[in-house]
Amino acid sequence: MSAVLDFLLGATSFIFVLSIVVFVHEFGHFQVARWLGVKIDAFSIGFGKELAAWNDKQGVRWRIGMLPLGGYVKFTGDKDASSFPDDIHEDAEVLNIEDKKGLFHFMPVWVRSSVTIAGPMFNFIFSVLVFTILYASLGETIRKPVIGTVMEGGAAQKAGLLSGDEFVKINNNFVENASDVQRMVVTSGGEKLKIIVRRSGVEVPLVVTPNVTERETPFGDKEKQGFLGINFSSERSVLSEKKYNIFSAFTKSVNKVYEVITMQVKFIGALLRGAMSPGHLSGPLGIGQSAELVAKSSINSAGPDASFIDKVASLGIGLIELSSILSIAIGFMNLLPLPILDGGHLVFQAIEALRGKPVSHNIQAASYKVGFACLMFLFVFATIQDLDRFGLFKIFGH
Repeated sequence: MSAVLDFLLGATSFIFVLSIVVFVHEFGHFQVARWLGVKIDAFSIGFGKELAAWNDKQGVRWRIGMLPLGGYVKFTGDKDASSFPDDIHEDAEVLNIEDKKGLFHFMPVWVRSSVTIAGPMFNFIFSVLVFTILYASLGETIRKPVIGTVMEGGAAQKAGLLSGDEFVKINNNFVENASDVQRMVVTSGGEKLKIIVRRSGVEVPLVVTPNVTERETPFGDKEKQGFLGINFSSERSVLSEKKYNIFSAFTKSVNKVYEVITMQVKFIGALLRGAMSPGHLSGPLGIGQSAELVAKSSINSAGPDASFIDKVASLGIGLIELSSILSIAIGFMNLLPLPILDGGHLVFQAIEALRGKPVSHNIQAASYKVGFACLMFLFVFATIQDLDRFGLFKIFGH
């Protein structure tokens, strides 16, 4: 029974989190398109067969699809969810001026670019707003980055780090929380880091190169990542509660979004140079597993004597926070210059703006097919990593 409840909790949390992120992204495209006079046929959360649908006063069909792995806005004249023009609307010569009015593919480049970039931007804005509210209302628990123990033979010992040292800066970036250090180190295996630590009231500059080491992840598997060879102090004196007003909370939230994006860029670099293993990639199953872990942790953090309402509130906060992190990731990924993604559309629109005419239909069609193939390869690869993380291949190996 416990396994069934865990599955239901994970599945529900996954659908909740992903639906929020997808809705925010697609609503960005939808709302900016509506502001700029683009005609819209449908707004969909999920793909495939309709589970529920309704039409609004403007004739837009709002639908919920059976497969909750994404969504789309279908503009009038689109062939399908890919936002590629249908056979009639791809040819400007067969349409008169009145027919072209409000059609996305005949709008000025700046309009199309604004609609395209709106999805990722709404993801980032959503995350900033959520974190601002959380920081302003709940504050933050700070764990000072004070070293408790230094492991013998590790990168930290070789660099001269000592128990009691407190991190001040890493590569000229101030750190105030132990999680800041962990975030910077995990993607920096094999790279020199210039650090400043506070030792007996004196700031000491050092250079440390994190080792590339297999470490156990929260999912129980082992993956390569950067490792210093230290444990942070667990004394109560290093813990403090920090409160934020609405302005400092907003600044903190913007910085957090920037930090997550920077970490994703460094993660890609670490993958390419072999400092992190591909197992860190997560597909839908991995996101579902993360949602389940966050859900369980959030419920447990409410305490054993917490009321049902308090547990639900803690669960909601945990999942909304996860949605905000995932929203940043989705926004960043969609800006990558892959033809089928928003970033790829922006590349074509930039080329069109520079040369004064759009890239040929055949080139765009071919590039979208290549982009779709790349995206499917990444999806399958990430799913294989998820299954490996679950231990499926070890079972078959025996």
